[in-house]
Amino acid sequence: MRLKKFDSMNVIPFIDIMLVLLAIVLTFSTFIAQGKIDLKLPNATSTQTSKLKMRDILIDAKGVIYFDKHILSLDELKRELAQLEKQTPLSLKADENTPFKTFVQIIDLFKLLKLEKISIITELKR
Repeated sequence: MRLKKFDSMNVIPFIDIMLVLLAIVLTFSTFIAQGKIDLKLPNATSTQTSKLKMRDILIDAKGVIYFDKHILSLDELKRELAQLEKQTPLSLKADENTPFKTFVQIIDLFKLLKLEKISIITELKR
């Protein structure tokens, strides 16, 4: 009994499977909702990523301060930060059009409360 020699490989089943997988990925990706605050981060030439879970402080273009997605005044933020441990990792994300005064006030809060693990988040400039 002689085996048949195949001249080419049949890739149609492989393409069918890939199309089904693509349809599944596209379907599920539309259901993933990300409740983000609209920020346009400034660019930087070098960035570091961190594996630690951080508490987020965001400042939008109008100078509105968000702490863990809740709008706070500067005094309210000071009270919230005072309750944290000194080693709590914090990330500061500020829109590139944020008033510089607000940014400096928050950095000053970090120094005043002696918070040590601060990350200023930027986007990598490409």
